[in-house]
Amino acid sequence: MTAPLRFKRVLLKPLAELDQQAWRRIHAHFRDPEIAYLNGTAPNRMPLWLLKRILKADSRRPDRMTFGIFDELGAYIGTIELYDMHQDEATLGIIIGERTHWNRGYGPEAIHALLKHAFKDLGLQRVKLSTFADNLRAQEAFKKVGFIEMRRLKTPAGRTDVQMQINRNAWLLRPQTDRQRAAEL
Repeated sequence: MTAPLRFKRVLLKPLAELDQQAWRRIHAHFRDPEIAYLNGTAPNRMPLWLLKRILKADSRRPDRMTFGIFDELGAYIGTIELYDMHQDEATLGIIIGERTHWNRGYGPEAIHALLKHAFKDLGLQRVKLSTFADNLRAQEAFKKVGFIEMRRLKTPAGRTDVQMQINRNAWLLRPQTDRQRAAEL
């Protein structure tokens, strides 16, 4: 079991440690039409008990780590995960589902906490992701942490998929202040 991860205002808790209130928020996020659109899916219509069972089963897979994201007041605000972990790379996914926390820096902080774990604790060399070209907020969050765009591809649905990545060396060498370095130690 992975211990909670922290960076600045956010705390990442393993999915298995989430309480019923957090699960209700996950359920609401997965049902939200705007969030579903940004993720390229239809709004989820599963009952909470089934969604919880499926997500918990997925989180136990050896190629996946899923965390709930909590703000500085302890409120659940979203999920973040590494999946398709093979050899020295993984794919990152994140949902900041609480609109009150959009455009306030929580996404980059959660990503930073997970990348620190990925590169320092798990020994990964590369983390990649995909987002849609019309999801500018997500692209900005990823760039703040150091992800670079690799390519853009048209999807069968007519949207443009933006593929980004960051490697361990680039993450370790990224510019940061002495205060940021101290916070990481």
